[in-house]
Amino acid sequence: MLRIHVTAQDLSRVRVVRLGPLALAQLAAPAMAARDDDHLYGRWRAEARARLTPRAVDTATWLFPYREMQVDLITLAGAEATAEEAAENLLALSQPQLNAELGLARLRGRRPPSWLRHLVAGDHEARRDLVLALQELRHAALAGADGRVGGLVDVEQAEFGRVLLAEGVGAALGRLHPLVRWDPPVLEIPSHGDGDVTLAGGDLLLAPSAFCWPAPHLYVSLDQRTRVLVYPAVRDLRQAAQLWGDPSGPPHAALAALLGRTRAAVLEAVAAGPVSTTVLARRANVSAPSASQHATALRAANLIVSRRSGTSMLHSVTPLGRSMLDGVTVGHELPLLR
Repeated sequence: MLRIHVTAQDLSRVRVVRLGPLALAQLAAPAMAARDDDHLYGRWRAEARARLTPRAVDTATWLFPYREMQVDLITLAGAEATAEEAAENLLALSQPQLNAELGLARLRGRRPPSWLRHLVAGDHEARRDLVLALQELRHAALAGADGRVGGLVDVEQAEFGRVLLAEGVGAALGRLHPLVRWDPPVLEIPSHGDGDVTLAGGDLLLAPSAFCWPAPHLYVSLDQRTRVLVYPAVRDLRQAAQLWGDPSGPPHAALAALLGRTRAAVLEAVAAGPVSTTVLARRANVSAPSASQHATALRAANLIVSRRSGTSMLHSVTPLGRSMLDGVTVGHELPLLR
């Protein structure tokens, strides 16, 4: 768990922002690179990948790898910056600033490509190629999707402002996202590690994004003055189906596309009543290790909860999971094998 300590003075510098296009490009890159079939983004992912250039692919692979630590160009280029402003900011960065972030690139025993070595060495053309790669990533990710992505942010900003005016900033933070917990004066977000963050007079920017799922992620500027908390603007899979799914297809097809056919069946099996992993495997006609893996993914998406009962783990559907199944059912095309 990551704990962000927010003083009364800090609250005046908390605001919801709209991420700029190059910041969105970084966030979208791992979603485009996802190798598994149980992805969130439906038809968008295939269409976006078809628009990727070789330079954009290579840049995303080294700097924004899927499910690994990423180089943070969001705070370096400016979280809210327009495409032009972000490009100027990246070109104007001092080499030590850029190299401090590039040092986070995971080499995994591989020799870095020539463009990355030139970038670290201060080659100006390599810096310009980086900007071009980000612009190409932006085109791949947002072509045809600008309106949908921007609309989500508009809704989030309006709702935060409404609660802020009616009930105060504490209430607005408390309703930010189901996985974010406001326990004054601490904002808690799920994290792979455990740590505490103090704002110390810096800004906390809350940035909803369609390309963030399922948990929020904190980006911190090198000078520790700006922290950008990116959190999912898509709150549940029903909304994701409306955003990314094929609107001409039946609802149960959208759910299967979002979860994967097997995982959708596992969710329905859990919804039939509290169930152990062993029984869950039998109901969904999968192995016990596979049932456990699917349950872990569904739990991370807040669709089920699990608790230990003796030597067994019992799984139950959450209100969000029940709502998802009620609104977008699996249907007869995904029968459960009991």
